[in-house]
Amino acid sequence: MSGRGGYHVVGGGIVGASIAYHLGRRTDEAVHVYEKGELASETTRKSLAFFGFYGDETQYRMKRYGMEMYNDFLASPRADPGYITTGLLSVSTTAEGARALREEVTEREDRLAEADRTNVDTSPVDFVAPEELERSAVLPFLDTDVVTGSVFRPQVGYLRPREMALEFVERARDEGVVFHDHTAVTDLTVEDGVLSGLSVDGEWRPADDVISAAGPWNPRIAAMAGVDLPVKHTLAPVLELEPSEPIPYTLPWITHRESGFSIRRNVDGRVLMTNHPPGGHEDATEYDPDTIDDSFPPDLRRRGLEVLESLLPTVETFDVVDERVGVRSSTPDKNPVVGWTHVDGFSVAAFSTSGIQLAPATGKVLASQLIDDDPSEFYEGLSISRFESYEDHR
Repeated sequence: MSGRGGYHVVGGGIVGASIAYHLGRRTDEAVHVYEKGELASETTRKSLAFFGFYGDETQYRMKRYGMEMYNDFLASPRADPGYITTGLLSVSTTAEGARALREEVTEREDRLAEADRTNVDTSPVDFVAPEELERSAVLPFLDTDVVTGSVFRPQVGYLRPREMALEFVERARDEGVVFHDHTAVTDLTVEDGVLSGLSVDGEWRPADDVISAAGPWNPRIAAMAGVDLPVKHTLAPVLELEPSEPIPYTLPWITHRESGFSIRRNVDGRVLMTNHPPGGHEDATEYDPDTIDDSFPPDLRRRGLEVLESLLPTVETFDVVDERVGVRSSTPDKNPVVGWTHVDGFSVAAFSTSGIQLAPATGKVLASQLIDDDPSEFYEGLSISRFESYEDHR
């Protein structure tokens, strides 16, 4: 438990705001959040903010808590986060891709048959053959002749990411949490494996507990404490396209399996294109997020538009009106690293995408660990100690 130094959260995005909110509700100790720019203006703002029940048992259980909390927030919103249900349509254009999609559905059904169904995702997931697509969903723009197979998840949607982060901010402020924007944490002080303070814009402050929730800056903050995170990066570019004529209906989130490119129709009528490299953590690298500008990489942009035009020929008539690039974090097993580290007093919340989906439960986990000294029900799936050569202070 924290003493005179209080709790200090590095990062003012949705994850940091959720951690602060959960701590603020549980303790009378001071809770401070430090954001080097504007609140929720970096990784959170650039997210496509999907919410859907996919992932393993740990993620499913965390998302159930998150959905319950978001439903509570949406019942009386402070910042209009909204929520639009779209569904997720994964499509393949090769025979191999179609086989892989079908096998994923079959393997999922086999796991469900043997699992405790209260702890796993049981939402509908269907393999849809190309000839069935036009009879299964409103997809008049999709060229089904090039599609070899597809999987549809109807219970997927998206919200406004920055607005949802500000929901946590406003509610955390009601609990006495203090947010410091345009304020950078420049160093951490660790002596004999115990954290004793942090430097904020060069000024040292005592601290018993520091939690790094700094998105792609997490490896840098962790290194200040002597912690090497198993986290790498991929780029998360977003291209905004303006249709030549308004699209009068909601499109599903359409993802191309082979290339990792995907699109969705935004609430303002624009179409957003992004890319999630299919190679995973092994193909990820490390970026300095301070050096990444908002220019969609030209070669990636060209390839993405070619893929989308082959799937949806009408995209050729869309105009590019905006672009942005975030830095996506990646862990070896696709689950976040949340909680204690081997440095007493230093905790982390590092993600492998899905930060917006898992932010609520992450706040709950860290409040349990830091206030109750309870590892929480998610410990085995989230602790850094699950990786070889890593440990936490327990």
